[in-house]
Formats: sequence, C-alpha cells, structure tokens
Amino acid sequence: MSGMNREPARRRLLKFAALVPTSLGLSVGWAEAQQAMMPTASDMEGPYYIANTPVVDNLNRFGKPGEPMRIVGRVMNAASPDMPVAGARLELWQTDGRGRYHPEKKGNYRDFRDDEIDMRGTVIADSAGRFEVMSLFPKEYWPRPPHIHYWIRAEGFRPLVTQHYLDTGPSNRPHRTARVIRDQSPALYPAPTFYISPV
Repeated sequence: MSGMNREPARRRLLKFAALVPTSLGLSVGWAEAQQAMMPTASDMEGPYYIANTPVVDNLNRFGKPGEPMRIVGRVMNAASPDMPVAGARLELWQTDGRGRYHPEKKGNYRDFRDDEIDMRGTVIADSAGRFEVMSLFPKEYWPRPPHIHYWIRAEGFRPLVTQHYLDTGPSNRPHRTARVIRDQSPALYPAPTFYISPV
C-alpha cells in the first residue's frame, strides 16, 4: 500500500523537477531530476548576517564594483513539490566584485547607517513562489568559492538557512549549484529551486 502511495508522488516530483530549469532556458535529464534533494539542505549561516534588511530590487544599492547579475528562482513546498510558497521572505547577503561584505560585521539593520548596508537585502516571493533581484557576481575569497547566503522564512514553514554556489561543481552540493548564463546582459543566475518544509 505504501508503494502505491509513493509512486504517483515520485512521478509528479520528477516531472516538476524536469520542468523548472526549462522555464529558465536550461535543460535537465531524468537522471538529474531523479536525484533532486528535498527539502533543500541547510548550510552554515556564514559571516556578517544583518537582520531586518530592507526589501530591495537590487542588492547593490550603492554601486559597488563587479559584474552585474540578475538572480531568479523559486520557493516551493517540500511536502508538495508542485506547490509554490507565496510570500516567502528571502534575506540574501553576499560579497561584492572585490570579495568584500558590507558591512563586515553581524547585527541588526537599525544599528547601522543605511549607506553601510550593501550587497544584501530582503526579497519577497510572488504568488507563484518566484523571486528576482539584481546583484553582482560574488567574488570568491579564500577558501570559499563564489556563493550567496540565504535565510528564508514563510508562515507555516520551517526557516531555512542555506547557500547557493555559482560556477562551481562540488560533489556534495550539486543541487545548490548553477552556472551563470553570460550570453545576455545582465548575466543571469538561475538559482536552484528552494524546497522548504512545513512545520
């Protein structure tokens, strides 16, 4: 009986996992789709998290140097992978094109001048779970490859702290890594889909 319940859900998952990259101009094989990890794995918070950053449409609010890049992605329900998480709040922070965070401190937004807070901000997912924000390609710093930090919250779901990796292929996190598409301007980072768990 349990096998009968699992098989339809598995087929729906594979179909959905195969379609999401296609919507971003990519392709994925059935083998890759079959390996899709849900829920999305957590990762270390990393340095310099600032709570309560403002909602933005560009993380690079004060013109830091680097390669302009558009980040697009989705937040989905790990228990029902074809269901979006509308209104999910994503806090993002990353380095600029020189490998620096702004500021290089932890804290709360209210404890800093507004112009000290850059290359970070909050983005709200739409009714389809989609989000989009402008940024820069994050410069690596030893020993870390290029990456973006996320803290994701949504009513009725467990918070998720994780990271995405850009233009790298570590074997232990293939479903949180994607390559930047540079044949368009600005460059596009098709962020791997986040799957978050209900409480």
